[in-house]
Amino acid sequence: MTMLVGVLWALWLAVAGPAYGQSATPIATIAQQVNQYDAALRAIARDARDPKLDDDALRQRVAAIAPIDQALDAIVTDLSARTAAVDARLAELGPAPGAGQPPEAPEVSQERARLVAFRQSVDSEVKQARVLTVVTDQLTTHLADRRRELFSTRLWTSGRSVLDPRLWIDFAQNVRFDAARIVAIYQAEVRQLVTTAPSDAVLVGWVVSALIAALLIFPGILLLLRLGDRYVAGIETASRLRRSLRALLIVCIITALPLIAGWLIRVTLGAGGALTPQMDGALAILIRATGFSALLYGIAHALLAAEAPIWRLAPISDDHAAKLRRFPALTAIAVGVANGVAGLNSAFGMSLSTSMITDAITVLIELAIIGRVLIVVASNRTSAREAHVDAATRRSQVPWAIAALASWVGLIWAVGAAVFGYLALATFLMREMVWSATVLGCLFLLIHFADDLFPALLGPHSRTGRFIGSVLALSRSTLDQIGILLAGFARLSLLLFGWTAIVAPLGASTSDVVGRISSSDLILHIGPVSISPGTIIGGVLLFAVGLIVTRAIRNWVEKHYLPSTTLDIGVRTSLSAGVSYLGVFVALLLASAYLGVSLDRIALLAGALSVGIGFGLQAVIGNFVSGLILLAERPVKVGDWIAIGDLEGDVKRINVRATEIEMADRSRLIVPNSELVTKTVRNVTHGEALGRIRIVLKVNDDADVIALRDLLLAHLAGHETVLRDPAPNVYLTDARDGGLEFTCFAYVPSARQAFGVRSALLFEIIPDLRANGFALSNSTPIVNVGMIDRPIEPSAPG
Repeated sequence: MTMLVGVLWALWLAVAGPAYGQSATPIATIAQQVNQYDAALRAIARDARDPKLDDDALRQRVAAIAPIDQALDAIVTDLSARTAAVDARLAELGPAPGAGQPPEAPEVSQERARLVAFRQSVDSEVKQARVLTVVTDQLTTHLADRRRELFSTRLWTSGRSVLDPRLWIDFAQNVRFDAARIVAIYQAEVRQLVTTAPSDAVLVGWVVSALIAALLIFPGILLLLRLGDRYVAGIETASRLRRSLRALLIVCIITALPLIAGWLIRVTLGAGGALTPQMDGALAILIRATGFSALLYGIAHALLAAEAPIWRLAPISDDHAAKLRRFPALTAIAVGVANGVAGLNSAFGMSLSTSMITDAITVLIELAIIGRVLIVVASNRTSAREAHVDAATRRSQVPWAIAALASWVGLIWAVGAAVFGYLALATFLMREMVWSATVLGCLFLLIHFADDLFPALLGPHSRTGRFIGSVLALSRSTLDQIGILLAGFARLSLLLFGWTAIVAPLGASTSDVVGRISSSDLILHIGPVSISPGTIIGGVLLFAVGLIVTRAIRNWVEKHYLPSTTLDIGVRTSLSAGVSYLGVFVALLLASAYLGVSLDRIALLAGALSVGIGFGLQAVIGNFVSGLILLAERPVKVGDWIAIGDLEGDVKRINVRATEIEMADRSRLIVPNSELVTKTVRNVTHGEALGRIRIVLKVNDDADVIALRDLLLAHLAGHETVLRDPAPNVYLTDARDGGLEFTCFAYVPSARQAFGVRSALLFEIIPDLRANGFALSNSTPIVNVGMIDRPIEPSAPG
């Protein structure tokens, strides 16, 4: 028996042993890696205590922590899996035999001892790695706090105004020293060239790279733009996709080629050893500044499309596009110069006065150009109002108007900050305005491209759409819905990416600007909750943003997704209302969480207010709940024809409190939702209700009833709208007072058709009756009055 157990144990080790004992990374190697990460984190922690570190140095150390944290997480995951495998095997082996029990196989005892030792070594490394992950979080938080303090100090420290003569005097005194510094850097670069003594082959490489860079920038951009226009014009698809694709090609070409040219020159010079560290850093700064300026110019050029109005994406007129035509280049040059000068000041170590003066000049130039652009945009909106543009065009201009308003606010703040000595704040606002405008422009182009790409890609005229439809047996409407849903998902992803990109340059400084308000001493204490003015403003803004996002999602669902479905108008309205309710609820939860009000406190508050709600808001709450019942059970939905008492009309909207019903005269009847739930309501068009036509005709009693019945049935059955099932019928319902009364019944597909079909049948039947000798009865009813019999007495003599 012991021999059998040993053989089975050897077979199990051969199959399952590598799962816990022979991993790709041995435990000794992992222990060495953990020790190296520990040493690296200790070095970063020592550096973090240095008060002389600037923001760039702190950012570099934060970037160094991220890969260590990821590696530690991977180690913990790996070792935890190994620990779980060992624990599972130990559980299978069971406890070691005690005293007085038969011994187990020697192979089993040895393997248990090896597993226990292996688990102890793994467990120690797991504990150390988890401790180091906590250290990484603490270091990251500490460095973020340091960056926040540096930013706050620099941003809110008042210095000299650009109008202060002393600043200009210091600048004049330091100019010669800064010029000498630049000359020294130039001489060091010359000495580097002389020292390296490049060969003829290296010189030829430099010349060739410079020529290639020049060809890429000047004729290369124009050539690729023309090729792009030719390619886009040859695409056999929707014009909207061609337009957005052309705009993206313009941005990519104008941005990529200058970056490639600059990278080629830098790599070629660096490979030949011709660059000093300072000159290499300066060249990298200039390349980044040029690339960003090219991106800004490409976005503006693609949006305006002043030379080709048919390709324009921005909702502006040809006249204003022509007026704005020169500003993209001016703005790009100003931004590029400002970024380049600021970077070179830092790289070359220019004096404080020189840095302040150059930053102030470039910021003022940027502000002047942006101000002029905003004036032209404002005149465009004024002209649009005077021209009485349609409502859809005005709605499309709303985001642009909001962006213009925000730009004006930022512009005024930046000018005021520069004048009153907050030059760092002015520079920060200017850079953030330019960066936000660039990101929003990219978002505009990418969202348009996504909205056009997926419906066209899955459309019935595209090869991809036909292939997917044939393989998966999907209908055209299903493919359209998938395309719209993919476009909506892409739009949501792009919006999240855009928000991340906008706040990315702020880094840890975002909370500092808000913190100037939230750190106020005016703090409201409500029980255990402390709410500052900044927190209240943030909660209100968060709730407002939630409502705006909810409205945007509802508009997208109503205008893009639901029209592509086969759902009726009632289901569409219910879904739209559900999106609104869910969005408002989520926005309320987020705002409450931001204010520090948890769900249990909300429940406590609701309980305290329940008495007041029960007495004062009982009707409102009842109507709200009734509205939810209407949306869920849908006994009455939008588009139904209902009757309440003597009033009837079409349901136009089901709101939170009441339902709007449109009467025949186009007036609106506002009915509380509770009335539709608790009282009797006739839904004429509910389900598959048919329309019934009832016609009553009275003819003279000498008419041929069989012929008349056949005539009426022929008219009823001959009308194209009258249904064959149920079949029309004619009944003789009365015979008195010299006349015969016939009642006709017929059915039409909808109750809304009954009135018109009844009128048309009467217009056909009445002339045909007269033509066939059937006279409609016009006899006056004879009224018999019963009287008591009594003898007739002669009248008294006169």
